[in-house]
Amino acid sequence: MISQIKSLYRDKNNEDYYYGFIRALDEGNDYYFKKKDFDNLPIEDISIGMRVSFTNHDKESGQRFATEIKIIKSDADSINDSNAIVNKIGVEEYKSYLIDSINKIKLINDPSEFEDSVFILLKAIGVNKTFQFDRINQAGKADGFFIIENLAVMYDCTLQGNFESFKEEQIENYINKLSQKAQLTFNTKKIDGGITPKTIQLTGKSKQVWIITKGESKELSDFDNVKVKEISIYDLCEIYKKRLNDITYDNEKLVNDLIFIGK
Repeated sequence: MISQIKSLYRDKNNEDYYYGFIRALDEGNDYYFKKKDFDNLPIEDISIGMRVSFTNHDKESGQRFATEIKIIKSDADSINDSNAIVNKIGVEEYKSYLIDSINKIKLINDPSEFEDSVFILLKAIGVNKTFQFDRINQAGKADGFFIIENLAVMYDCTLQGNFESFKEEQIENYINKLSQKAQLTFNTKKIDGGITPKTIQLTGKSKQVWIITKGESKELSDFDNVKVKEISIYDLCEIYKKRLNDITYDNEKLVNDLIFIGK
């Protein structure tokens, strides 16, 4: 049987595992598949809209699944399929495209690109007042800061798994900056590549320090009314997914999710 990949998802707890659905060509359910059904190909070799051949299986319950999936590599077919996808795409597929795009941040392994991508992700989930600090002379300093409603967060991004030992002094510095001042002034990047000073009032704000990683979200400490947390990039991606799937998701829900993430 021949059809197209309709949706593709990476397992939250295992970067190497994925699953998805192949588009049904009739009015029935789409065909579910797992990584093993794709000869254990890496997810980087697969994309939504890709044309595939497969063996289809139908259960009496109406469930369907695909095995022995093979990629059809004809360039002409790929062009035709791309046009078909554009013409037939529905809202659920559109959401899948957006979520799959955001999830690709998990594949970034360059520290600077990870930092830049976290900034974009925070904007995408609705944190509009997010500021990326100037990278010049940045050693020992945070990567950025955001404020939403009554929550103020200074954040730092790292791909290191054992960050607590070598970032201990930096984290203490972040805590001091947030706890001892009524306002915070920093240099932030402009769209033209320049920098500009920015001052944010901190009075009355709930203050947190985030170390954003590929690990698990958890609270590390609570000192001088400043919570220090490790924040998983996976959980931020889940907030984005939640924002797309919940039509009632608003700023209040976003702030609540951000405040309690890692608890």
